[in-house]
Amino acid sequence: MLTTNTLIGELLLRHNCVIVPEFGGFVARQTSAVIDYVSGTMQPPRKSLLFNRQLINNDGLLVAELARTNEISFDEALQMVQGTVAEWNETLIRGERVTIDRVGFIFHDREKNLCFEQDRFFNLLLESYGLGSVHFIAKEDVERVKEGAKIRTLDPAIVEDNGEEVEAEGAEIITHPAASGKRRVWKYVAAAACILPIAFYSIWIPTRTDVIQSGVLSISDFNPFHEKHEAKYAQKSENYDVTISEVEKSLEEQINESPETEVFSVELDDNLTIPVKVERSVEPSTVTPSTQNQSTLGAYDCVVGCFSSQSNAQNMISSLKARGFDARQVDFSNGLYRISAGSVSTEAQARQLVANVNAQGFNGWILRH
Repeated sequence: MLTTNTLIGELLLRHNCVIVPEFGGFVARQTSAVIDYVSGTMQPPRKSLLFNRQLINNDGLLVAELARTNEISFDEALQMVQGTVAEWNETLIRGERVTIDRVGFIFHDREKNLCFEQDRFFNLLLESYGLGSVHFIAKEDVERVKEGAKIRTLDPAIVEDNGEEVEAEGAEIITHPAASGKRRVWKYVAAAACILPIAFYSIWIPTRTDVIQSGVLSISDFNPFHEKHEAKYAQKSENYDVTISEVEKSLEEQINESPETEVFSVELDDNLTIPVKVERSVEPSTVTPSTQNQSTLGAYDCVVGCFSSQSNAQNMISSLKARGFDARQVDFSNGLYRISAGSVSTEAQARQLVANVNAQGFNGWILRH
């Protein structure tokens, strides 16, 4: 069963704002890759999180997702979130940190200010999934190599002028013999590594394989230690007695005598049975009152609850109608019945309807179609 703590991180992977009712909201924005030339590292793009203490109104995202994943009602999911918020507040009062999985830490500083620190080891940006930091040669390493590779001279004609090396006229520059010798050796080694395999296989393949006659080159031809064995085939014949018993009844007769099922088995003989699927006509079902309530009457709905049980949803509709609201079922999605206290055409009317619903003890929010 998913909890509020684990669900916040999963929602931030798909959304840029997740609000915990009566506690605060996490706002994410994408940041580009960061290159540190000094340390020689490059960090991939990621989501940078901010915690806003003023975002406390319930937008329904966290509670609805908690109700859907745990297959509970909207009110039960809201109670779970409220219980988690109460535990967090008690933890902060004791001076301890609140740890949110894959999101970060929330704590009070010495001045009792609420602070948030993002988890640095988890990247919430789906586009950067699997990407880690990339290391390259730092600028300091490049400068160190350049200083070590300076050409040494035998003629002290190179002098420093204002901190920079200047070559005097007539100076003779001699390359260190060890550096030039190493370059020549590696040049010959690379040439030999390329030429020797080509020369070997240019002689081996025409003389030791049948590639010229067959015109087919296989991977085993490149293996000098591969031994070819001549294939020998022997014909083997066996006689089998196959007897098919006569079918007492035709296939159509067996289908007509079958019970009212979609799939049944037809026995052709003692050893052969065939599964058959029969598509039977079904009378069109009548439209239930809950389906009739799903038609959209206006551009805005005041949603007061989401229920996995249809009976609970009907009880909520009856309770709202008893208090004078034009309640209805908005839709049925992801296993939840979404109940509205009324449908209006403008946003101002929707806000007024939400205020009336909240005054009656319900918790409503606006759904725009």
